[in-house]
Amino acid sequence: MSATDVCPICKGDNHCGNGLPKEKGVCWCTFKTFPEEVFFHIPEQELHKHCICQHCLEKIAAKKQAGEGH
Repeated sequence: MSATDVCPICKGDNHCGNGLPKEKGVCWCTFKTFPEEVFFHIPEQELHKHCICQHCLEKIAAKKQAGEGH
């Protein structure tokens, strides 16, 4: 696993597909919406350098949704 394969939040595998050849498809995150809160969880020195993992995105999005009363 390279440094870009690591989620900057949980340090697990982010399963990023952006570095794959186009014929392999696109990254899981390509069609996801990232709430602004996600970026508050990423250390400043890691911003815009690594994808986060789907688990962290879902966890943060669920907390945001619960906080809004939905």
